Amino acid sequence: MSQQAHFREIEVMPRRLMSDKKAMDLAAIMRDTEGVEEVLTHGPRFSGGGRLTGRFIIVVKSGFTPEDVIAKLKPVCDQSMPYGYDVRVGQFTKPRPTVKDYLRGLKGE
Repeated sequence: MSQQAHFREIEVMPRRLMSDKKAMDLAAIMRDTEGVEEVLTHGPRFSGGGRLTGRFIIVVKSGFTPEDVIAKLKPVCDQSMPYGYDVRVGQFTKPRPTVKDYLRGLKGE
């Protein structure tokens, strides 16, 4: 079994920052894809109240493999990001709350 078989998250990182509107449209399409449980976006904010998106983290539903979901998302990503993007499989979010989260009162599920 490969090392990546235990991970349920996919990181899609565009090679350029995306506008908030374009990123939200892409995230909505990603959420509607079979096998996707959740889509998280990350990126910097700027002074006008706007935001740019630098990466997407996709949580894969149990019963699906990351490779299956990547195959389904590839055509959408190719069309939305013609300038290129990188895809990695791994753990990109915290698997459980840290001590600091408990001290702040941000207890997990």
